[in-house]
Amino acid sequence: GSWLDYGMFLQNVMLAARARGLDTCPQAAFTAFHRVIAEQLGFEAGEMLVCGMALGHADPQAVENSLVTERAPVAAFTRFVD
Repeated sequence: GSWLDYGMFLQNVMLAARARGLDTCPQAAFTAFHRVIAEQLGFEAGEMLVCGMALGHADPQAVENSLVTERAPVAAFTRFVD
């Protein structure tokens, strides 16, 4: 259940940042480098890297910010019940 808690925590940080004019980018890719990062940050035994997050001001003109990914339509994964 704590994985869900982490996701909700990150979502709230991201919403709070957006409300303050900041942009975010969660980075789950960091988990593949857990051992390297843990060593650099001095993690205690039993601590785990879940993800990282970039926080700051986005540059809309930067080429890396122009990627638009395909999205499934809402109807493909949602059912609304009256």
